Amino acid sequence: MDIKRIGILCNPFAGSGKARVLELTQQAFDCLEPQVSEIFVGPGDMGETVCKGKKVKVVGQDNTKTRIDTINTAKQMIENGVELFVIVAGDGTYNDALEGMKTVDANVPIFGIAGGRFNVIFPKRVHDPFVSLRGDFKSFSIKDLEVEEVRGLVTRINDKIVSYGFFWVNMSNVIAHTDTNGALAMIDAAQYIDGKIIPIAEIKPVATEDTRVAVHSNIIGEIELARGADVYMPIVAHIVPELNQIMAGGFGAISEAMGFQGVTYCFPGAKFAFFPTPDTFPNTARSIAFFAGDQVRFTNMKDGSVLCVDSSAITTVKSTDVITVEVVLELGKKAILKRS
Repeated sequence: MDIKRIGILCNPFAGSGKARVLELTQQAFDCLEPQVSEIFVGPGDMGETVCKGKKVKVVGQDNTKTRIDTINTAKQMIENGVELFVIVAGDGTYNDALEGMKTVDANVPIFGIAGGRFNVIFPKRVHDPFVSLRGDFKSFSIKDLEVEEVRGLVTRINDKIVSYGFFWVNMSNVIAHTDTNGALAMIDAAQYIDGKIIPIAEIKPVATEDTRVAVHSNIIGEIELARGADVYMPIVAHIVPELNQIMAGGFGAISEAMGFQGVTYCFPGAKFAFFPTPDTFPNTARSIAFFAGDQVRFTNMKDGSVLCVDSSAITTVKSTDVITVEVVLELGKKAILKRS
């Protein structure tokens, strides 16, 4: 790759902790600074804190302490001519950076350095949306990078795109959050959209008697997954081995073998707060596999329920909203070191 302008962006709230994220960000900067003519960095702890020098230009915002900062910062970097993003964060930050690019109709490659909770907990997982480097930092040359397509999910509310994602989309009122001490807690998803960390005391339902989840397929027509107030944790995921191993009761592995690209499922009557764990087994799951281009539709969800993407709270929904999710095979671009 022949790159002159790069954007460096990090998330100090990523699961591996602020100190580790900033350490990796500085190491990336020290490695790349001699190789390019300009480096755009996010403000404050989004990059500026550890990236300094004559080639550095600070762009973007860090005032809301929400995903809006990442979206707008990525957008402004693109407008300044960035040709490659280097991001130290977790999956949610990659999603937000891609959304920032899409607002100006751009699709710049991302070289991701693992900084998120799941990036670190599962260091051997094959499919990460943009993660190209894990563990201790290793120097690399930009000219040795190549680009590959990344598949993912596009979510719309009433036909308007509201988010891009790379693992799953679900309706919930709780998300997992890592605090400054590295402890994992369940927090109120709706409050987190506004940047507030509020532990959740009870499981809130997302469905009503009129709730319906169905797949609308171009090939096999419409298939209903579930309906009614018993719908719990409805999820849409594109098929990757890591999800097949831990979710959908093995159905994902079967679907992958049969050539499907996505699976949607829910857990009728479940009582767990996040995803099923061994202490909640046995549990009941309902699943449907589908192809890229098909749509999974959620209708008549409970007012105030939260659309979550890759463990990030995106927006609350109304009962009148129609939420659709589909798999896209070429959603983003990932910069990787050339494979030997």
